[in-house]
Amino acid sequence: MPHARFPYGIITTFSHLAQKEKVIWQRFMARNPEWAELVDYDICCGTKDRVPAGTRVETEEDWSYLRSWKIDVLAIKGGIHFVIEVRPSADLGAIGGILNKAIMYQREHPGLPEVEPVLITDLERPDMRALCAEHDIGYIVV
Repeated sequence: MPHARFPYGIITTFSHLAQKEKVIWQRFMARNPEWAELVDYDICCGTKDRVPAGTRVETEEDWSYLRSWKIDVLAIKGGIHFVIEVRPSADLGAIGGILNKAIMYQREHPGLPEVEPVLITDLERPDMRALCAEHDIGYIVV
């Protein structure tokens, strides 16, 4: 069963969020202090890439981790797992990214009652809200 390691709230260190993504995520948390109970960052999902022949045994795990698809934020509240993509100026590519990460996460954890993809961005772009709604993706602009 997947788990989140941290209580939801403002922190200063994130695994791999770029600076602009950190700002968006922190702004979201500040505006929504009760939105989740637990969170985790940089969650691997999907089929692991093959480790090239000749890779040192002690670096195989690092290779696998670095070559995996990553979920920016996994948030849990009331048993619902929110697979979150934090993307500045989110465009159409963000829809495909978050939808597929949520599908892979659900496939890897089939016993979960509910997995919901959420896209958090800083700029509302034309058509994004309607397209996200059409694909059952939460769309939040902060």
